[in-house]
Amino acid sequence: MRWVGEVIMNRRQFLSLAAASSGWVLLAGHSPYRQWVVYRETHLVILTSRDDLGADDLGEKFAAIVREALPDSKAAVGRGPRVQRIASLMSTRQAEVGVVSHANALAMYHGEGPFRQYGAIPLRVLVQNDAYRLVCREEFLPQHGYLLTEALMQQASRESGVDMALSVPGRDAADAGEIPPHVGALAFAEGRSLDERDGK
Repeated sequence: MRWVGEVIMNRRQFLSLAAASSGWVLLAGHSPYRQWVVYRETHLVILTSRDDLGADDLGEKFAAIVREALPDSKAAVGRGPRVQRIASLMSTRQAEVGVVSHANALAMYHGEGPFRQYGAIPLRVLVQNDAYRLVCREEFLPQHGYLLTEALMQQASRESGVDMALSVPGRDAADAGEIPPHVGALAFAEGRSLDERDGK
């Protein structure tokens, strides 16, 4: 069993997180629907795109960390040909987690620029560095957001020789024109349990 504040989370329950994510077969666009359903029910898929090698590299690092910390997640990277594919999947709730550049994340959040056709997407940030954001949909389960953030931030603080300079945005991020943090990520960053009121 795993404690998350006052919430007990069995690692096997983390498999349900994958059901909120899209599988690689959807990114390919031509695999049978049934295979996609099976894959996304058994894997946490972190979406990246081939047109941003930096995001793709970071996604691979995130997936490796999560696989080690939460092995039942079977975390994997799902690559689309372009970042617009991530916006398409997230806007239609076929996916909930992806790595995108800071600029692209903001444009998706506001439904601007190359993402205008998808409308404003209710994104939240799990972790970030200067260049990239690990984003999820607003309704991503708080417990799952907490577990992902915990795994990534604890690894980032280890002396592993890999400094990803990760942080969690503060609750005032929206006031500064940025994407707000996910409720689970914020609870972890503030050192409180998910059962405590977040002051909103």
